[in-house]
This record gives sequence, structure tokens and C-alpha cells, in this order.
Amino acid sequence: MQESYDVVVVGSGHNGLIVACYLAKAGQKVLVLERNSWYGGGVYTAESVAPGFRHDWHSAIHILIQANPLLANDELGLKSKYGLRYANPERVFSTIFDDQSSIVTYGDLDRTCESIAKLSRRDADAYRQFAEKSAKLLPLIVQGLFVPPAPQGAFWALLDQSREGQELMQIMQRSTLDLVREMFENEKVMIHLLKFAAEVLISPGEKGTGGILFNMPGFVHAYSPGVAIGGSGALVDALIACLRDHGGELRNNVDVEKAVVSGGRAVGVRLKGGDVIAAKTAVVGQIHPWFLGEFIDGLDPTVTANAKRTKTAGHGIFISHYAMDKPPEYYAGEEAGRATLIGMAPKDLDGYIRSFDDIRHGEMPRRALLTANVMSQFDPTRAPPGKAALSITGHAPFELRDGGAQEWDARKEAISNSVGRQFSEYCSNFTPDNVKAFHFDSPLDVRRHSPTFQGGAGSGLGSYFHQIGGHRPTPDLAQYAVPGIDRMYLAGTFMHPPGGVTGGGRATAIKIIGDLGMDFDKIVGA
Repeated sequence: MQESYDVVVVGSGHNGLIVACYLAKAGQKVLVLERNSWYGGGVYTAESVAPGFRHDWHSAIHILIQANPLLANDELGLKSKYGLRYANPERVFSTIFDDQSSIVTYGDLDRTCESIAKLSRRDADAYRQFAEKSAKLLPLIVQGLFVPPAPQGAFWALLDQSREGQELMQIMQRSTLDLVREMFENEKVMIHLLKFAAEVLISPGEKGTGGILFNMPGFVHAYSPGVAIGGSGALVDALIACLRDHGGELRNNVDVEKAVVSGGRAVGVRLKGGDVIAAKTAVVGQIHPWFLGEFIDGLDPTVTANAKRTKTAGHGIFISHYAMDKPPEYYAGEEAGRATLIGMAPKDLDGYIRSFDDIRHGEMPRRALLTANVMSQFDPTRAPPGKAALSITGHAPFELRDGGAQEWDARKEAISNSVGRQFSEYCSNFTPDNVKAFHFDSPLDVRRHSPTFQGGAGSGLGSYFHQIGGHRPTPDLAQYAVPGIDRMYLAGTFMHPPGGVTGGGRATAIKIIGDLGMDFDKIVGA
């Protein structure tokens, strides 16, 4: 007998699980299918290096999701009922320069300005004005982040009706480099802000990315960054507990080949091997736009062509995890080393920009662009007492100049060793006797982790001007529904809003629940 559910969700990334939880809470019989042996996609924590040391494979810090009503209003009870807890470090991010000077951004605006003032009083005042302007528009930004986006034309028309909106329009079309050069005089201050903005894997000169930098201080000073107790995967654990509590089911090691379409409607999925699972209400796919035409037969060729033209982030990322006998000690001092994210960068703006030029030409940066985190300093469950779980990420080309992406398998040991040498220039005790074990994943390994991580990046798609809001991933697909196929929906980091762990699956759930004629606010008790 063919299995049947109301809703089948393909993929257990946090966005898919969020959709599943809301629909299960709405009374739908939900099944989540996962191709991997684990659940959560990029939101996954494991003892992958050494016993007792728990590292986040990809997602490590949860910032944008703190503003999402999913957590802000605890709509699913993830915090009050299912055990999700966050530490909220005061030091959000730091940049240590290659002369061992540093800047720290705190959740507190005054302390941030004090840090900047050590280099430039003028820039400290300029940053305060910038942060206040960002904070003023933050409610408008947040209001549109976690719901289906307005059509792009209507959104621009609304902005164009006020001086503030017109200024935001101009900012969004510029590059992050344009903005910092206009506002600040000290190169280290510029690099510090560019470095944090670049965590979404954009180059500083990329036009149409200014909105990322503009929104940054508003979020940083309004919402404390979240370090999940137990690891980033604790978010997934809470979602799974919620789903099961509402009767939902999950299965791993299941490879879904196709959506089953009948009479122009998605009615189920076909598994590798031929088995079919029926979906009476809807199918939700975390399917990268590039593969939409392969997953769903009969789509309008224009829809699939536009989906295939979407752009991934400008470059990939490597990730290296270390088990350390003692926590890292930085030449720059404890204040910079206690930040949630610790960046390393050249002290001169030209050197910083040229590093991205190297990446664009398929080469590793000649000067380090690293970001470290030691979540065990905020969460003692991550490492044995007195020891540390260190992770280092860095910008890198997905396609190496000689040999392409496959060349990573041949060169990753040498590049991993180079990363260690570069980090030791900032960390005094990053020595063989203090590093018990490590694991290195290249951008190619990142892509192997999930089909969503095309280009070796966890963002799914780049956060470019033509791929935001009502045009993300394309105008055809921006409302989370696949045109021409009734009851076929999309969720994932490649949808609105961009930015990694945002809880964007809430917007997909709102769309589906609305299509079913239900009241979303009533379901969440609003």
C-alpha cells in the first residue's frame, strides 16, 4: 500500500524543519525526508575532531534569527518548551590586524565607539551616526524579512516616497567599499566593517551589496548574537522535538529523486528505487534553483532557465576545526580574543582588497582573511574543562586556477597547513603540542555536504541586488510557490531572506497556511 501524508518536506535543513513544525502545529500530517544520515543540513554540531570536542560544521552564530518572531515571540515554543537556549556574548566581532592592533564591535554602541575612537575619534562619531540611522530603519527592514516579500516594484515605489527611502535605495545599489570610503577616514575601521559584511561571502567592491553593510549595525546593537548551548545543532534538536510532539515524522538516508505531479498539482515524491510517497496537501522542496527542472517535470522553460541563471556567492569557504589542550591566546590581547567572531586581516585597505582579487583569479589570498570562533568559551558543553574547540573559516576560490574545483582534493593538505601557519602569526599558543587533532574541509567538501551549498558556500545564492526581496531567487519563485505546479513550495537559504540561519522557513509556512485558507496568527496564538 502506498504511503500517504498531508505534507512531504524534502530536506531537513533548518528552514525545512521550520515549515514542517508550523504545518504540523496547524494539524497537518507531516513527513520530513533527509538524504544524509544526520538532520539539519548546515546547522549541525558533532564530535568530528576528537572525543569531547563539539564543533559546528557550518552555522556557528545565530544573529538574524533572533529578530524572527519564531524566536522573538517563541511561536513554536522552541525556548519555553523544547529546551533551546542561547548564550549572548557582549563582544560580537573583532578584527585583529597583522600588526596585532584590533577593533572590537560590542552589542553596546558606546563601547563600540570607544574601541573605534582609539584609532579615530572622527570615525567613532561617524559610526555612531551610521548606527543610529541603521537603527531608525531597522523596524521597517525586520517587518519584511520573515514574511513573503513584497513585489520588488511595489517595494521600490514605497521607498521612493520618502527621503529616507530614497537614501536606502541609493545605498542598496552601491558596494560596501563605496560606503565605508564615503563615511570613514581610517583604513582599519573600514576593513573592520568590510570584514564582518564579507561573512556573507561578498567582495567589498561588488555593486548592489551596500544594504548588507547598512543593516549590520542596526542588527548588531539591537539583537544579541546567539550561541546555541549544546552547539548550533541545538536549534535543529528543538525543531525535531517540536515536530514529533505535533505528530510529525522524519526519515534519514532517504534519497528523493522527483516530485510527483498529476493534473498540474504536486501529489507526492518518488524515491530512488521507485517508491512513491503521496502528499495530499503539499510538497515542500529545499531544492537549489539550479536543479529545479530536474526535480519537477513539466515546468515552464522560462522558469527553469531563469532559475539556472541565478548566481552563487562570489567565492567559497573553507572550514578547519581544532581540538586544543588550552584556549587560544592572541598577541592582540584578551579583549579581541573574547569576541564571538575573531577576524584576521591586513592592516592596509589595499592589501585587504587585493586578497579578494586573488580569489577572483582562482588563487588563495596571499594575505590571510581568516575568522576564528571558540564557542567553548561561552558554552562549556563544547569541550572538556580547560580545553577549547576552535574553528577557523576563510575565504577561498571554489574553482582553483590550475585544476578547477577538483584540484582541492590534491591541494587541501598543503592549504590546510598554510592556514595553520597564518593563524599562528596571530595566536601565540597555536603550536603542535597544544593542538590535539584537527579536520579541514575545502570549499569542494562544503559543496559535497549539501546540494544547496553550490560554489562551496552555505548561502545557497549570493546576496546581490538582483537576488534580494521579491527577486530572490527569481521573480518567478520569490513567493515560495513554483508557478504552474499547484501545491509545490520551496524553502531554503536561497530564498528570502538571505543570510544563513534566518529562520526563513517561517515565510514559506505563512504562504502555505494562507493557501490552505487557515489563519497563521491563530495557529501561533498571536
